[in-house]
Amino acid sequence: MAMIYEIPRGSLESGPMSLDYDSGLATIQYYNAGGVEITPTGVAAISVSPTLTGENFKTVAPSALGQWSFDGPVGRLRVSLAGTSAVTAFVRVWRGDDAQSGIPSGAFSGTRALTFQNYVEANVKNGVQYEISSDVLSLANGANIDVIFTTGANPVVIKNRLVKFNGTHLTTRVYRTPTYTGGTITPYFNLNDRNPVAGNVVIRTGATVTAVGTEFGAPTYDIGSAGQGNSSLSTYSTLGIERLLAPNTTYLQRITNDSGAAQEVSSYLTWYEGGTDLPLS
Repeated sequence: MAMIYEIPRGSLESGPMSLDYDSGLATIQYYNAGGVEITPTGVAAISVSPTLTGENFKTVAPSALGQWSFDGPVGRLRVSLAGTSAVTAFVRVWRGDDAQSGIPSGAFSGTRALTFQNYVEANVKNGVQYEISSDVLSLANGANIDVIFTTGANPVVIKNRLVKFNGTHLTTRVYRTPTYTGGTITPYFNLNDRNPVAGNVVIRTGATVTAVGTEFGAPTYDIGSAGQGNSSLSTYSTLGIERLLAPNTTYLQRITNDSGAAQEVSSYLTWYEGGTDLPLS
């Protein structure tokens, strides 16, 4: 439900408004002395009062060119043309029963602090962020660590992949639709222990890969120093680099030790499962 108020030309203050509405949007049309609509120079000012009487007006900052948005109970609205070349103005005020875009009262007037969170934080709170890790104490030179990653009905967004090793070189590649036999289904974890949502991803380790499939994305080459703990964020980063995996599709992540000697290799992977909002389709 919504209500529209109009302040006619020649008047600069509204009559009493219903205090039952939680938000409002005001727009102004300007007219010269001959009654012709004009585009003035300068900017008008709008202030609102939370009461039906008294001088309790507070200025509202423009939310867009020619528009003023406000939240919370408003009993009256006042317009000032002192900063414009307009002679008179006609004002429409739309009142809605829900706060605009979920923005709390005071946001448009600068009296309310707003905080934001990234996707990973929101995913964890919603119970749809998952993780898995592994540690191979001695991976022979030329050997691989293969992980078969099969998505379910939802798309999957890989948010972060971290690889650690104590040799001199690793190469990580990702393939689509590999051919394999065997393997053991490996459990993974939800980062939310309050309201976790069961994931549809199935992960297998120890499988025999007979064909790697089609390479998906650029390989990652990690260079380190022998005997030290080397770390790489590879191609994924919580700073914004992601990979979007298709639903109902199998992928192979292969880490290859090409350092010339055996080395310890550990890895960590975290992902989100669910719908994506960009693009909406």
